[in-house]
Amino acid sequence: MGSRNVSLDTPQTIVIGAGPSGLSAALTLQQGGHAPVLLEQGQHVGGMMRSPRWQGFTLDLGRKELYARFPEIDQLWRAALGDDYAPYPHRVGSLYDGRIVEMSGAYRGRTRGMPVGWLARGGFDLSRGWMASARRAPKTYEEFWHFRVGQTFARILAQGYWEKFRGTAWADIAPPDTNPVDQTMGAGLLATAKNALAMAARGGVSRQVAWHHPGGGTGQLFERLAAQYTALGGRIVFGATVTALEQDPCGGVTVTYDIEGKTTAQKARHVVSSMPIERLWGALPAARTDALDLPAPGPEAQRAVLLVYLFLDVPHQFPHAWLEVNDPTLLCGRITNFGAFGGRMVPEGKAAYCVEFFCDGQARILNCTPEQQIEIATSELERAGLLARANLIGAHVLHFPRTNAAASWREQQTAYRTALFAEVSKLSSIYHVNRPGADWASLSGLQAANAILMNDRAAFDAAADPTRRQNDNIAASARSAV
Repeated sequence: MGSRNVSLDTPQTIVIGAGPSGLSAALTLQQGGHAPVLLEQGQHVGGMMRSPRWQGFTLDLGRKELYARFPEIDQLWRAALGDDYAPYPHRVGSLYDGRIVEMSGAYRGRTRGMPVGWLARGGFDLSRGWMASARRAPKTYEEFWHFRVGQTFARILAQGYWEKFRGTAWADIAPPDTNPVDQTMGAGLLATAKNALAMAARGGVSRQVAWHHPGGGTGQLFERLAAQYTALGGRIVFGATVTALEQDPCGGVTVTYDIEGKTTAQKARHVVSSMPIERLWGALPAARTDALDLPAPGPEAQRAVLLVYLFLDVPHQFPHAWLEVNDPTLLCGRITNFGAFGGRMVPEGKAAYCVEFFCDGQARILNCTPEQQIEIATSELERAGLLARANLIGAHVLHFPRTNAAASWREQQTAYRTALFAEVSKLSSIYHVNRPGADWASLSGLQAANAILMNDRAAFDAAADPTRRQNDNIAASARSAV
């Protein structure tokens, strides 16, 4: 049994988690004259954006992108990184049947590298899909896309990857309330093929014009922000696992956390929490959580991610930053190529790939040994012609249970999570800032800090509502509100 310590130090704010949201909140509070305490469960900052390292290689935790959707966050990152915030070709491919197809028409022309046979079969399937849609409405999401672009193009460009990524077969998803056939019908083969290929924009290729990545991996960005915070006198407590949160009737929150068997209870006026909503809910008193009749958690709560890193003593064999694996004969869902992000992540003349598996929590591969998992990843890339086993110089495995790789804004909106969001918002001294996407998470942390500095909780609730997707206009209104 560990010892217990009740801290007499009462900071204005305790920030939980030194990832994007926690760091932006802590730094903003410190700059505003507060003295927050930042608790981090691990030994490094960055959370899921940290950068592990191996013998001269600097990595990300799978594929990571830094979106520029919010000007204030983009400016924060540019100021922290300077010239290390470098542009890179945001080139994405689809791996299908041993061939890489471009996800953007900017490469390899309008056909995106598809052989003539695929295009011919795709055009035939496209016509069949349109004829089928004229007879009846699609019954499933799979039929919707097969009606819209034909099953060949759907499978080559999207279906296998998104089914692995989200853990749900398209055949098990209801169709959108949209006519699958648009106004280009009858406009000619070239126009219809172009329309079919445009579906790739719904996958890995965003409409963002310019993409930047830290030269030293995403972890470099958050290490810089942490350095700014500590240079101003900010405190980071590493190895601190939060076990309980209790809002006091008279105001303030008592945070209980463990460090190496020692338990500390510390009170603060406010808590900014970047814990996932389920974990935050579990840390609240049972008297609050057990009294509610909540919907059951969905299957996304049992998702897991397995990352297998492969290091080679030859340059990378494809120019794409990552490949979305639509081939149904391959178990992996995505292959990230760190050498294509530029910067200093991969030593010259070498390559580093991350083979990403998006799994149900009970997937068989998760019960394999690391050596077996490495063998599976190596064999799949070898079969796809992406590496030669003789060039492999090292490998490493990371497993993230209870992690949903598809945790976008839309995937957050389950009945269970929506109910938790509503209940947590009633706790006026606790600010929940866990959001999908490093920029959205950072913005939420910034909004929480500004609301605390201005003593205006309502501004945070209005601007950072987790049930509503933020955009630049919302971000602007939040700045004016706080």
